[in-house]
Amino acid sequence: MERYSLYQITQRLKMVIESWAGNEFWVTAEIKSVTYHPSGHVYLELVEKDEDTDSTIAEARATIWRSAAQMLTYKFEAKAGTRLKAGMKVLLLGEFNYSPRYGLSINIRDIDPTYTVGDLQQRREEIIERLKKQGLMEMNKQRIMRVPTQRIAVVSSATAAGYTDFMNTLKSNEYGFSYDVTLFQAMMQGEDADRSIIEALARIDELRFDVVVIIRGGGASSDLLTFDSEALATACALFPLPIISGIGHQRDVSIVDMVVYHNAITPTASAEWLIARSMGLYVELGKLAGDLESAMARFMERERMKLERYSEKLDTALERYVEGQNLLLERYKERLEMLHPKNILKRGYSFTTVNGKIVTDASSLKNGETIETTLYKGKIKSILIDN
Repeated sequence: MERYSLYQITQRLKMVIESWAGNEFWVTAEIKSVTYHPSGHVYLELVEKDEDTDSTIAEARATIWRSAAQMLTYKFEAKAGTRLKAGMKVLLLGEFNYSPRYGLSINIRDIDPTYTVGDLQQRREEIIERLKKQGLMEMNKQRIMRVPTQRIAVVSSATAAGYTDFMNTLKSNEYGFSYDVTLFQAMMQGEDADRSIIEALARIDELRFDVVVIIRGGGASSDLLTFDSEALATACALFPLPIISGIGHQRDVSIVDMVVYHNAITPTASAEWLIARSMGLYVELGKLAGDLESAMARFMERERMKLERYSEKLDTALERYVEGQNLLLERYKERLEMLHPKNILKRGYSFTTVNGKIVTDASSLKNGETIETTLYKGKIKSILIDN
């Protein structure tokens, strides 16, 4: 049996692959990683995974050379609405090369974006269906919005134009409403944006805030895929405070937009929604104040009428009481008149005095004392001779 060196074997493989008739194939694969090199080349690592175990069963390197990269990536982004990213499934037209040192690689000649669009749409629909089955699509919508809504936690990049628009709209509201806004910084685009936003949400203390606003604003449509992340959508759905999304896309609705309490579309619209809510509360309080004033006026009028009725009844009762007391006094007066000494003497009675003192016992008198007897009319003086 012949013996070959490793280089000789790899050279034979190279000759076989390069002599392969029609060495161009449409290949389906998943992007493991993608690097946009400053030189203009795009380097990819491609894998295929077992559908049941999700383990990698094939792997290869691929390159879009600078001469084709601009045209192919532009075509892909225009159709798919996103750049090539890790995790995407793609359909590539490639020419296979084999290097004895670096192994198998694919020079990409073309990309079919409709395949990726279909896969992304399918994944999106599967995510939405899973969220529905778990009851997460309506969960955040059922949170209670605290009143008044003034303490706002904002998840955004500090340098984002959307954040500036949001703050300017809040501060310049014509009604003079004031808000307490705290920024929780996060990446709003890129491969790790969903994880960054989830981490920002985790830092928000639900007891300190009334509402959370996620602001993106600006940026490419491709970055909207961040907000189709199942992990991010789940975190928003389960969050204990109401969340408002203002991620800056009027035509496209992300999964996050679907699950949050309110989708305001843009950062400015998010601020306007909060101002309108404050205005609604202000109007309602004004209406309640008016209703309270009217109710108090009606109450006071009823109480005044009651007081008048009570006064009338009191006056009548007092009159009756005074009349009764007058009659009673008249009877007492009559009785007193009857008991007056003059009236007693008038009926034939008299009383006797000695030295101005009434005599009640004849034995107390002495012979020779002068006694005076008072009659109804006149007085009689007598000298006691024998007692």
